[in-house]
Amino acid sequence: MTLEFACHRVGVTDCKSVTTADTREELLAKVAEHAERDHGVVLNGTLISYALSTVHET
Repeated sequence: MTLEFACHRVGVTDCKSVTTADTREELLAKVAEHAERDHGVVLNGTLISYALSTVHET
């Protein structure tokens, strides 16, 4: 099972980034790094919960 997060699923429609990982912890670390580096956003608890609610299993 691979987990997948895409920025466009949380409303960032101009970002084509898709992040994958084998665990939720790894995925969250990658997404947090991308959010801060590319969008200038530091994830808080609310944003983390919302992001994780859009994760798909592939």
